[in-house]
Amino acid sequence: MKKVIHVCAGWECWNGAANVARMIAREQEAAGHDVVLKIWACIEELKAADEVWVHCGWLPCLWWSVLWGKNVQWMPAACYDPVRLKYHGWKKWLVGPIERWCLRRCVKIVATCEAEKRWIEAYLGKKCPPVEVTDIRRFFNLPVVQAEPLAKDMPIHLLYLGRRHPLKGLEFLEEAIKDIPNVQLRIVSNAFGEDKDAVWQWADCLVLPTLSDNFGLVIAEALEKGKRVITTDGAPAWCDGNTYGGRLTYIKGYRDGSRTERVALLRTAILGLLANLHERFAKNLEEYDAVGQVAEKEDSLDGQYTLSNRAHKTTG
Repeated sequence: MKKVIHVCAGWECWNGAANVARMIAREQEAAGHDVVLKIWACIEELKAADEVWVHCGWLPCLWWSVLWGKNVQWMPAACYDPVRLKYHGWKKWLVGPIERWCLRRCVKIVATCEAEKRWIEAYLGKKCPPVEVTDIRRFFNLPVVQAEPLAKDMPIHLLYLGRRHPLKGLEFLEEAIKDIPNVQLRIVSNAFGEDKDAVWQWADCLVLPTLSDNFGLVIAEALEKGKRVITTDGAPAWCDGNTYGGRLTYIKGYRDGSRTERVALLRTAILGLLANLHERFAKNLEEYDAVGQVAEKEDSLDGQYTLSNRAHKTTG
């Protein structure tokens, strides 16, 4: 039996890094290890532990744990994504030498996808410790089942579940749904327990228009509940081509695109969703686009969409 300490700057229910840490901690407990969760651990605790895991980045409580712990494994939760490094970049430049020094003391760094592994290796250069990729999807039951289409007279319920943050891309989603008829967007930043269950019951599709999320726990949660998901290459853990029975749409070219391009890609993905939801009830795609644009899927595997024009039918 090993004594393991997990250190995270906060253990709130909405904290994605903390939730991943809890999953790993439960897995270790099931294997018979003694596991504790901490924000700050004292020197004696850190020295006595067989393993110390630190989660997220850029914080003194993590540096402290690396300084005094042994067999430290760091799980940075996409902190070294180039997009994130530019956000408040001067602060990260200022503490960068401390962060890199601590990272290089670790026995291992744990990434959640190959893209994050490349970000870590690029950030640390030649002195990078071994980087291991772990698949967080093992903690979820993700069946490959097709979602049932909905009747064309039913409104489509889109859900954004998460905090408002510039890197989450919510502003692009809000702009993308303008002028699309029969679509309702619900933005939920704080729901737990029965309230969260009610939100999932309401939703037809989760939309995560993120610029930087690397994994995105909410994606796995939605798929586990049988919901459709639209997400972007800001969550590269989902780029493997698995659409989970057509329920996952993964948008490429989004995070490096312009504002206009991001909005257009989201809009066309949503229009494609409308077409798929109503395929048993609708004969023409045109009736779902008030401005004469429809989404055509470019490749059934890569989930990219492009805009094309089609004549808008009128009656009279």
